[in-house]
Amino acid sequence: MGTKAKTRIRAFCRRGQILLPSLLVVPSLLIFVYLLFETTKLSREKIRQQFAVDSAAFIQMGDYTNLLNRTAYVNGPFPHRIFKERFWCPPGEKYAYDDESGNEMCEYDILYNAGAFPKDINDQSTTFDAEALDAKSKWEIQFANNTNNSDPPNAWGDNTVRNCATDNPSGQCIFGVNGVFDLFTQPQGASIRIPFTSASGTYMFYAQVYSLLGSVEESQWTVFTRLTETFNFFRKSYYLNAGTQECVNMPAGCGEDGLRGSRSFFANKIKAGPGPNSLTMHYIREIQFHAKVFTGGWPSPYYLGKSNPPMKMYEGSNPNGLFQLATVSNDILNRLGQGLDVYQGWNAPSNYFNVNFNDIAACKEVGRPCVHAKIATQCPQLTSSPSNNCVWPNPTPKYQTRLYP
Repeated sequence: MGTKAKTRIRAFCRRGQILLPSLLVVPSLLIFVYLLFETTKLSREKIRQQFAVDSAAFIQMGDYTNLLNRTAYVNGPFPHRIFKERFWCPPGEKYAYDDESGNEMCEYDILYNAGAFPKDINDQSTTFDAEALDAKSKWEIQFANNTNNSDPPNAWGDNTVRNCATDNPSGQCIFGVNGVFDLFTQPQGASIRIPFTSASGTYMFYAQVYSLLGSVEESQWTVFTRLTETFNFFRKSYYLNAGTQECVNMPAGCGEDGLRGSRSFFANKIKAGPGPNSLTMHYIREIQFHAKVFTGGWPSPYYLGKSNPPMKMYEGSNPNGLFQLATVSNDILNRLGQGLDVYQGWNAPSNYFNVNFNDIAACKEVGRPCVHAKIATQCPQLTSSPSNNCVWPNPTPKYQTRLYP
């Protein structure tokens, strides 16, 4: 047999040798392809769930951020601006003292010293425009803390304005004495020539302003309580982005795992105060004022008059009284600043290898695979104020929603 024939025979016999590695390599390659496909499918679902819960938590926490910022505005910047524009002191519009000293005082300063409204502690009554506070991380808008009348004109009477968030965080703020607030105190009325008719007009304006502010705050609170009654924004956002079968079957219960954790939304609902986890609205029950009543007689052309009896603020459309401000308890503000933990469970899809990832990858928080989001609403004072309180005192409407990775 020739050399060429022998070579052809040997080559023909070797062709069967590829069968053995083929039996090992091809199935392994197929298994690798299936494994890659199943892993990708599982990873894609987890990414989708993470995006869905991040979006839902961010949208829902926005309701808290909006409430806190709007409440801060009502507590400080709004009344400050309103009374600044109404009662600022252009030249020639001040009230003289009775002692003929030639000293005068602006009505803006008189009201502030009586504790009638809060203002920026650096604000001057002689300028129309209030100082811009945008660049400041802390807006020092406060009531005057004048609680004795030993040194006029800096301390003008017995009105007591408590710092609700510090002195009385879980109860009611105290305005006035024995439930009666002096819009113009007795020492002010005795020392300054405030006409009784002007004081009456100021009282009407004051009542209208704070009645309006109270309506705004109560409306904000009503909207917030409805939005957080079942946390529908979280549920709807999660439904639209995750589209799980359990959400399709029961939309009202969509996202229940994420909402029900011990440090999640349901466990940290803000409720009506006073008390922990609360928003508390504070009211004045009665108002009175002291001012000069002109008679034209001798030796004095006027006498010190007093609104008698005090005007009741709790009748008619305001059964609680005249709104003054709203506070949020430090415990809930602290938790919102540290962040709420949202653990949302989801069901892993079936796979070619019949591996039960729902048991293998179960989270201890929900008993099945889950994704986690940490969501917070924080004010710029967080580093210096552990309570995360920018609502009152120093109302600073700069809360921001923050999602932690």
